Amino acid sequence: MNAIEVKNLKKYYDKGKVKAVDGISFDVPKGSRFGFLGPNGAGKTTTIRCLLGFLNIDAGEITLLGEKINPKKDVKIRNRIGYLPGELGIYKNMTANELINYFAKLYDIEIDWNFVIEVSERLKLDMERKMGVLSKGNKQKVGVLSALMGKFDILIMDEPTSGLDPLNQSEFYRIVSERQKESKCTVFICSHVLSEVEKFCDRVAIIKKGKITEIANIQDLKAKNLKHIELIFENSTSMESFHSFLSDEFPEAVVKYNFDIQLEFLLPPEEARKILRELSEREWAGTPVKDFSIRHSTLEDIFMQYYKDVNSKGGEIA
Repeated sequence: MNAIEVKNLKKYYDKGKVKAVDGISFDVPKGSRFGFLGPNGAGKTTTIRCLLGFLNIDAGEITLLGEKINPKKDVKIRNRIGYLPGELGIYKNMTANELINYFAKLYDIEIDWNFVIEVSERLKLDMERKMGVLSKGNKQKVGVLSALMGKFDILIMDEPTSGLDPLNQSEFYRIVSERQKESKCTVFICSHVLSEVEKFCDRVAIIKKGKITEIANIQDLKAKNLKHIELIFENSTSMESFHSFLSDEFPEAVVKYNFDIQLEFLLPPEEARKILRELSEREWAGTPVKDFSIRHSTLEDIFMQYYKDVNSKGGEIA
């Protein structure tokens, strides 16, 4: 059974002029880990808000845990969903303990306080400090606790590691993995941290300008096998000479990094072999390539391929 099914979901703003989500469809199998990827403005958060009933949809169907529902009316479904928003709203004069108790009453669920205390200790969160004096990272930890405080059937988390340091990011994913193993819940994560999604999720969807461009298992995506090529030249003149050649002869190349004597780009395997022949047979501006490396693509590389018309220069996604 699928935990989440979305069919032809549409959500428009400004009287239909802005297509935030434009006819997307996807499903999330029960007990799986699903990554929802896209830059700001792609439609990720709008999709989540539609799933939770925070927004009225313009068209389409949503099925949660086997029931076709209108989350706006069927509010009881929220008792089965743990939610961490991208921007956490908190009460500054409450402590974390008080907030968790307050949320529990809204959800109408029992809290496993032993688990809450264990997680707070693992994340090094003081449960007795007022929210108003907490750092961004500690406020995020409170949000994590609020999403995990019950044995929910679905966990929906929007940028869950935002503000957490690398150690706490790793600990967060360990905690979620343990919680999922115990409760058999389904995890739906929106994130920009592609290296984390690659390690944690089974399956991902890539959304671009309100439309889903790809849904696949992580390994299937990586099987597309783009090659990541890094070249270091003797000088900037030879690098510029090669870059010009690359732009003319291999327009499909996605340039990740271009600086002084170093160039990084992505190519399909067949094209990568042609590049190797060129490198072995030619010199650039009178000098050979000083050093090079070739590796298999990562999820970040594949993500950049789908978004190369948005912004691929410098290796950053807008």
